[in-house]
Amino acid sequence: MPETITTPRLELIAITPEALRSEQAADGTLASILNCRVPAEWPHADWEPHVFELLLSTFAEHPEDIDWHRYILLRSEDQEKPVLIGTTGAFRWPSNRSEAEFGYAILPEFRLHGYATEAAKAMLAWIEAQNAVSTVIAHTYPELLGSIRILERCNFTVSGPGAEPRTFRYVRQR
Repeated sequence: MPETITTPRLELIAITPEALRSEQAADGTLASILNCRVPAEWPHADWEPHVFELLLSTFAEHPEDIDWHRYILLRSEDQEKPVLIGTTGAFRWPSNRSEAEFGYAILPEFRLHGYATEAAKAMLAWIEAQNAVSTVIAHTYPELLGSIRILERCNFTVSGPGAEPRTFRYVRQR
C-alpha cells in the first residue's frame, strides 16, 4: 500500500498507477480518486508529458518502488476538501540505486507560502528513513531563485552543471 506523508499543512499522497492514468487522461476523475479539489491549472506547465509513460513502465517493472516516484501534494488546511497544489518525489535509476533524483513543483497560486520547503523536507526525511540511498540529487535552472533557495534550505549544495542544458546539479549527502 502506498504511503501517505503528513506535515502540519500538507498530505503527500504516493501516486498509484490508477491516479497517474487518470491524471494523464485529464478526464476529471483525479479529484474523486484523491478526494480533493483539483485546480483548473493542473497539471502545472512544468510537467513533462513523457514522464507519465516513464512512471507507468517503472511501476510495472518495480511495483515495490511505488513510494519512490511521485507524491501529489494536498493542502490539508482547507475546510471543505483538500486542494491539490503540486507534486514532489524521488526517482532511483536502475543503474545507480544508491542515488535518488529529487524534484518538486508547486502551482503558481500556491507559491511563496512555504509549501515547497515543507513538502521537500518531509520527502527528504522519508528518503533518509528508507536507508536506501547515500546521495540525493536535484537539478534546477539558475534563474529559478526560489527553487535554489528551497534546495539550500534542505542542505543541498551546487556540484556543477546539470544533465540538461543550462541546469545546475545540486547534491545532498547523507
